[in-house]
Amino acid sequence: MHSEALVISYFLRSCSLKVSLPPKMLRRTFLSAERRIPFYPINSNNPIVFFDISIGSQPAGRVEMELFKDVVPKTAENFRALCTGEKGVGRSGKPLWFKGSRFHRVIPQFMCQGGDFTAGNGTGGESIYGHKFPDESFAGRAGRHFGPGTLSMANAGPNTNGSQFFICTAPTDWLDGKHVVFGQVTKGYDVIMKVETQGSQSGATRQPITVTDCGEIKQE
Repeated sequence: MHSEALVISYFLRSCSLKVSLPPKMLRRTFLSAERRIPFYPINSNNPIVFFDISIGSQPAGRVEMELFKDVVPKTAENFRALCTGEKGVGRSGKPLWFKGSRFHRVIPQFMCQGGDFTAGNGTGGESIYGHKFPDESFAGRAGRHFGPGTLSMANAGPNTNGSQFFICTAPTDWLDGKHVVFGQVTKGYDVIMKVETQGSQSGATRQPITVTDCGEIKQE
């Protein structure tokens, strides 16, 4: 079969920030993919942040994430500050804070997308810099979607990073060089697995999936 026929990109609809779906031929490999959390050894100098997540009205648990400040400091700082809410109100008139925001699009065996705290449907979001900011780097860890637990920026094309992000639940190497990887799940991946069960092939969730609290965990 011609190689081009195997590289078919589908895009999430009703969403300005696109994360392309996998080529169909690759989907069958997901179920056998190895899950190692965390994938990389944790750098104690990097920030650790958390999400407390609810599914419907029920608490689902806490997810902890290391941010790769040592590789992509600007991207990591954007996410860290959006977890703490320390930057106050943004240009949109909404707090620059993930607290109360939802995972608006979840596709099983692919990824969970969130971070739109202005519109809530994938069309909004805002960075702490007050504008879209460039792709910081695709070198090293920043350019490798290593599999389950990858934390990466959603975008609408090159250099359009804001606040939306996604957490991979499968190998997604076709996204390498298109989305900046800026962190990894270190604890609570079982919570992401619970979130994943609420998704669908369209991305619509069966119940609201909400970040009820978030912040930074200060390391000793």
